[in-house]
Amino acid sequence: MYENYAVLWREIARRAPDRWAVRSAGGHYTYGEFDAAAASVAEDLAERGVGPGSRVAFFLHNTAEYLVLFYACLKLEAIPVSINYRYLGAELAGLLTVAEPVALVLASGARAAVEDALDRLAGTAGRPELLIEVGDTGEPEGPVGRERAGVVRVRFEELAAPGPGRSTAPRRFEPGREAELYIFTGGTTGTPKAVVWRIGDLLHIQQSSIYGPVGRDVPADLNAAVGIAVEDDLAPIRTLPLAPFIHATALFSAMNTLALGGTVVINPDPSFRAGDVARLIESAGVTRLIVAGDAVALPLLDALEAELGGRGSSLTSVISSGMRFSDDTKRRIHALGRVAIVDILASTEGGPYAVATTTRAEDLPARFRLSEDAVVLDDAQREVQHEPGAIGVLAYRGALPVGYLHDPVTSAATYPVINGVRHCSPGDYVRVGEDGYIDLLGRGSSVVNTGGEKVFPGEVEEALLEHPAVADAVVFGVPDPRWGEAVAAAVALEPDADVTERDLMEHLAGRVAGYKKPRTLVLRDSLDRGPTGKLNLSRLKASIREDVQ
Repeated sequence: MYENYAVLWREIARRAPDRWAVRSAGGHYTYGEFDAAAASVAEDLAERGVGPGSRVAFFLHNTAEYLVLFYACLKLEAIPVSINYRYLGAELAGLLTVAEPVALVLASGARAAVEDALDRLAGTAGRPELLIEVGDTGEPEGPVGRERAGVVRVRFEELAAPGPGRSTAPRRFEPGREAELYIFTGGTTGTPKAVVWRIGDLLHIQQSSIYGPVGRDVPADLNAAVGIAVEDDLAPIRTLPLAPFIHATALFSAMNTLALGGTVVINPDPSFRAGDVARLIESAGVTRLIVAGDAVALPLLDALEAELGGRGSSLTSVISSGMRFSDDTKRRIHALGRVAIVDILASTEGGPYAVATTTRAEDLPARFRLSEDAVVLDDAQREVQHEPGAIGVLAYRGALPVGYLHDPVTSAATYPVINGVRHCSPGDYVRVGEDGYIDLLGRGSSVVNTGGEKVFPGEVEEALLEHPAVADAVVFGVPDPRWGEAVAAAVALEPDADVTERDLMEHLAGRVAGYKKPRTLVLRDSLDRGPTGKLNLSRLKASIREDVQ
């Protein structure tokens, strides 16, 4: 069995060189061009001392160059390190201190943050020796930054072009399963940590995600995998990841699309403009859309419906990971045409834990089923997924990351060994249903203990979202001198909704027990979710404390 994405992509390029691999306003690559560019970059990086185990940090939004550089790293068995390109200099310096990369890939627009980070990292192992700059659209030509001793600066175009003395037929790279990938977590509940994945383990765990949606069995070997990818009767796959490649969902979706000989369509604008994205979907014939829940889906649906004007969409599947779609949103998506909707419960640390799929509006409400290798564990770490009514935490026991970089204590806590088997649990509580489905109750770390009673935020959030005026909701605990913790909620309303806090409390009265009702409920124009649907809870809690004081 092949054990590295780079080997599969190379063989697809050999068999189907003229097929589109990457399409973007910033540049298009056929599979032949994609492989040749990555090989040229890999050759150049190798000449500059980048090799197996070298770390290359990506401080860059979605571009075609991102994927070329990523592919080059896989060829070399260098380690790509994903870092949020929105960080400022101090934040970037902190993560570079952890990752200790030899090279840093940056967008032209990120020069200021990178220069600040380099100043902070002077004389440390966290300062990269090589800076690779990718030009932003409209960025003026000029110096990429001031000269620094020990730091080499180069533009992407210089790496991708064959240099003097370099072979026009780049050497054949043979990367193996032990190559690694680091992805920094979002850090919404603390300092971001780098999750260490072995490429071979990641490829193994992604097999069902690659081949299941296209109705193919998992291939037995490389030739079979390439055969599937170049089949003439395989429906075209054109994937648009709206989340940044710095997040696992978007990056893995792009990698899996390329494993099927599909095309990754890139929105080159790091900001989300619904109208532009709607036009891109239709002009590029996007078939698979990766999006994070209602926060992004709702404005995009408004724009798509206006763009289509009643015509059917090119979309055949819409996938959300990190935040679920509401059933009302799913009805609107299904109205676009024959579109399968997939909600995936997964995390950078592992999974998938559960999946909910609908192919038409009549399938709603959507329900989650456990994924293969997922289990439900009670407080005694006993498996209870076959016991209707049981409550426990989701866990996954398939192929998993190595752990967190430089953090064995947190790694051991996140990946406990239970009955001799390594598990990963995000801490999400579920209730096992009579019919084999599961109901989500909320994350264990967010369970509110109010006067000795446990309140699962997910249950209250679901009840709030049943109100037609509620666009988004989050429930959490706040300190309370009498009860220890009190239930609080922040709610974002639909535009022009005429609803008060009292109306929402009355709505909850018939849906949840009295002790589960929020003692504090505030209305917001938006909950300011990030591109993957995550919230900055600490900031939100602080703002609510200010509101109620």
